[in-house]
Amino acid sequence: MNQRHHMLVIDDQAALREIISDLLLEFELADRVEVARSLNEAQQALINHNWDAVITDMSLGDGNILDLIESLQQQGHALPPILLISGFLYGQSLQRAKALGIKHILTKPFVPTDLLDNIEHLLAQEKNSRD
Repeated sequence: MNQRHHMLVIDDQAALREIISDLLLEFELADRVEVARSLNEAQQALINHNWDAVITDMSLGDGNILDLIESLQQQGHALPPILLISGFLYGQSLQRAKALGIKHILTKPFVPTDLLDNIEHLLAQEKNSRD
């Protein structure tokens, strides 16, 4: 990819944050990666910065990312494209994620190529929607 991106990785597990961040940088999908470890950190990052994409776990130690996304949308905040990662996304949670406009979902466990493919697809869709 020629254009590089600024991405936010939200996960309460340090190892996953590091792996995802390293992959984004190593495969040149991002030139800047910031991390958030909690809903509070995620909220501050989403409100105060512009991101090209967000890669987030659904369940964090202090709550569910879908609650934060819904709250920010209700407050009128425009959110970037989101890749939602979860080990147990089905039924009502899956319907809710889709209703919130989340189009990219990756189930745990995943291999790095699945993550990279999903991010490339997300970025390509976003670029096409702007063109």
